[in-house]
Amino acid sequence: MPSHRCRFLAAPAALTALTALTALTFAQAVTPVTAAAAAVTDVSATLTARPTSVPAADEISGSGQVVVWRQKTSADALAHGWLAVSGGTPQDLGRLADTSETVNVDAVSVQDGVVAVATSGDPNGDLADHVTLRHLDSGGHPGDQDDVLPVAYDSSGAAGDERYRAQAGDGILVQQSYYDDSSAYRVRLLLRTPGNEDRTLLSGDAQYEVLASDARGALVLRRTAPGWDHKIVYVDFATGATVTVAEPATDELPQGLEFTPAHVGVIDGATLTEWQRSAPGDGPSTVTLPVSGARWISDDTLAWYQFSAADGASELFAMARDGSTAAKDLGGTFTDLSVGDDGKMRVTLYRPDVDAAIQTLTDGRVSTGAGDATTIPAGPARLDALALSGGALYTADDSSRRQGVLLRSELSVGPAGASASTPSRVLAYTGGLVHRTLAAAGGRVLVEQGSASEPGHYQVYENGQLVGTPLNYSDVSVVNVVDFDGEHVLVSDKTTAADGTLLLYTFADGHSTRVPSGSALDGGAVYSSVRNGTAGWWIRRTDLTTGTVTTAATVSCLPGNLQVRGSRILLTTCGAASTTGLLLKAGSSTGTTVDASVHTPILGTNVLYTFTKSSESSESSGAVTLNAQPLSGTTTAAQPLFDLPEKADSAAAERWAVDRDAPWAAWMDGAGVTHVTWAGVPTAVSAAAAPTGFSPNGDGSADTWAPTWAYNRPVSWTLTLKSGTTQVRSLSGTAANGTVKPVWNGTTGAGTAAAEGAYTWTLTVRDTVTGRAAADVSGKVALRRTVPAASVTAPTVASSAATSAAVPVAWSAKTAGVKSYDVGWRVATRDSAGVWKLGALHTWRTGTTATSAVFGKAGSPVKPVAGLTYRFYVRAHDDAGQTGPWSRAATTGIPLDDRATALHYTGTWKSVAASSAWSGTERTSATKGAYVSFSADGTQLRIVATRKSNGGRFAVLVDGKTVGTVDTYAAQTAYRQVVFTHTLGTTITTHKVQLRVLAGSTSARSTVHLDAIMITR
Repeated sequence: MPSHRCRFLAAPAALTALTALTALTFAQAVTPVTAAAAAVTDVSATLTARPTSVPAADEISGSGQVVVWRQKTSADALAHGWLAVSGGTPQDLGRLADTSETVNVDAVSVQDGVVAVATSGDPNGDLADHVTLRHLDSGGHPGDQDDVLPVAYDSSGAAGDERYRAQAGDGILVQQSYYDDSSAYRVRLLLRTPGNEDRTLLSGDAQYEVLASDARGALVLRRTAPGWDHKIVYVDFATGATVTVAEPATDELPQGLEFTPAHVGVIDGATLTEWQRSAPGDGPSTVTLPVSGARWISDDTLAWYQFSAADGASELFAMARDGSTAAKDLGGTFTDLSVGDDGKMRVTLYRPDVDAAIQTLTDGRVSTGAGDATTIPAGPARLDALALSGGALYTADDSSRRQGVLLRSELSVGPAGASASTPSRVLAYTGGLVHRTLAAAGGRVLVEQGSASEPGHYQVYENGQLVGTPLNYSDVSVVNVVDFDGEHVLVSDKTTAADGTLLLYTFADGHSTRVPSGSALDGGAVYSSVRNGTAGWWIRRTDLTTGTVTTAATVSCLPGNLQVRGSRILLTTCGAASTTGLLLKAGSSTGTTVDASVHTPILGTNVLYTFTKSSESSESSGAVTLNAQPLSGTTTAAQPLFDLPEKADSAAAERWAVDRDAPWAAWMDGAGVTHVTWAGVPTAVSAAAAPTGFSPNGDGSADTWAPTWAYNRPVSWTLTLKSGTTQVRSLSGTAANGTVKPVWNGTTGAGTAAAEGAYTWTLTVRDTVTGRAAADVSGKVALRRTVPAASVTAPTVASSAATSAAVPVAWSAKTAGVKSYDVGWRVATRDSAGVWKLGALHTWRTGTTATSAVFGKAGSPVKPVAGLTYRFYVRAHDDAGQTGPWSRAATTGIPLDDRATALHYTGTWKSVAASSAWSGTERTSATKGAYVSFSADGTQLRIVATRKSNGGRFAVLVDGKTVGTVDTYAAQTAYRQVVFTHTLGTTITTHKVQLRVLAGSTSARSTVHLDAIMITR
């Protein structure tokens, strides 16, 4: 049963574009080419071949388990018919007749166990002049009986001319022209069956189109004469009875038509008006459908399409006829749909990354029943483009899909070799073609959508989403992409030939400007060559954000096209008519010459791609080899990667590409297999773990130096250690997994102990497969055999250094190689039982490189408390990674101010402000016999006083006994002086202390200036 879709479905523009896409697919079909990898010591991977595309299958027809359809292949100018049984292997039914008429005709169909194949005897193709009826056996396969029915086709259209219109079970429907009794040109519709006379079903009309048919009847569009009006009628073959189903006013047919084994009808909105085919004369009945807008109807399914502006394609929706399943987008792209004489709906459905098949729909869903899906045979794929960027391979082709598609595969290299991830779809092209041009940069892709000599667009996509404003051209065939950086594109066009400029286009805002020919993009800037007015040329860099112009380099030769990557600039030629390029760094005027005689060299990030041709090759033939010269390692020679494959034809895309952002190259062979080759040098995959020192002293800690470097490739390595310029030791080995782990035990090459000190080391690694060497790595390591030590100093009494509780602490190294310090402190405090105990060690500074600090100022863990004694410690870390022991303590007491409540004054005493005294005051007395008393529970007693020219004397009594006499006279005033020290004992016990003022040596030297008391605990 032919599909009646084509006439009453207004085919969306996307479908029209798809037809053009398929047609061009055949014209650009890839033919096998010869290419082979040139290097045997390469690091390569292959991607599974995608050598097939799925041409459009249409004129689908199904009956039971048998499905037939029409399909073009790239090898044939005309379409072939195909047959499959129960989803099995498709069988080629041979070339079909042309069907390019003003009405829809299916050249292949199946009904009631008979396959009708319309063919033409004209080898160049023409409308059908006979139809072969192939009777299928019980298994649905062609049997031994074929009936051939003639069709008297006459291209002149004279009376007697016949046109094949449709199958009718084991017969055919033929439109035959004649002149009626009034000599008017008319046509009649005949039913022709083997061995029987033709039967006239309809007559007196201008044209017939069979919208649907089976062995029992047909739905026919009559163009009535003489006015060419429209009438859709159902004709019953058994009785010849007709019933008018619809009378359209124009060529546009009704929303939907029903033709199932039991009913014929017309759909308008959600209303179905239908007749029983067994009794069409009984009149119609109406049925309300569960959806408005259905265009196809079968026994159990309703279907319609919706055009999606988002992706420019028509989406097929379906649901159960009785509403038991909801409307659902079936996914993918459809090209034809029909309802068979078994009442089942079938559709050609192209679902990206799933399948391309003729599917049977059941209750509005793709059936999963056995034999209900028939895979559409594939033809050769067309390669639209191949690109690499940042270690990602992009392939634009039409593989296994109705539409072109852009695929991405992530590339990686490791100790086991190169690998490529399974290609994932980045973008499906819904309109036009991807024609040769493709570029990638910064995670974005630039595609050209459009065909030669037609309007087209250069569009940028990121993660499948359109970015910015497309660049439009009326004829993309005259446009070539010169450079692309993800944000901007440089293209040559007709204007380039006229004035030697390139178009610089910014996708973000659609801004365009002209720049000199030969310009290049990199790092958000455009580079151009400008004559400097003398014999030289400037390479100018223009920042595309700020507009700032700077001179990147100066050269003395006429620059060719520029290529820029980072700090490197390549002049593809250097001098008029030159075949030699120049590679230099920004800021330089000299560089390295590059051979450009075979092919334009290509500058990548840290790699230069060059081309050579064997000496045996002629100038016009012979294999061209792509070579890679690393620019980041110590390898300077270029190494061959592969021979360039030839293009399928002059209009086809190049079948090779290089990555300008990562060291990769790719090529596709004639079988559609894509090969990727790594062109880099070993690189570190993680930060080096190289200790800065070690201490081979046999203490079990850091006795060896064992650095680790992890590379992405298997490498051979050599580690050289020097003291100054003298080599001390060399270690070497291989690392199959890329992990370099040398061990140095601190001995020289002669086996003797190496001296303490700093050593320089250099690591050289080379890929064990390619031989390419990475950049050398170097550093320093310290060898120490002595444990680091340090000492700490602090004032015994805090008042000796300041007027408040701030203790200056200093520390220093006692051994060589000390890099940092830890500083700690402890303090004795009285517990709940009144017993003084030394507290735990606390860290004040950790890993500090400073050598002093003030305890009590900002950054101190606590505020020092008067009357307490603080102890400070230090330990050192050296450049060998050793940590020394804690030093002996430096002890500092925080004295009690003269105003402390623990001090009891008797007699005449006066409190005097003195900014230079401890806490800003002192207590004075010139009265003989006046005294101050206090308890001292510690091990040492210290008296802090001011020495002055009027300084008097006082006695110190401990537990009632005089232990000393102090004279505070001094010609010059001296504040915060420790004027008396007395050891109270080795353990902390409580003592009664009294300071008693004595008579002065003279009346002018009789005043005692007491400042503070310190009791060490």
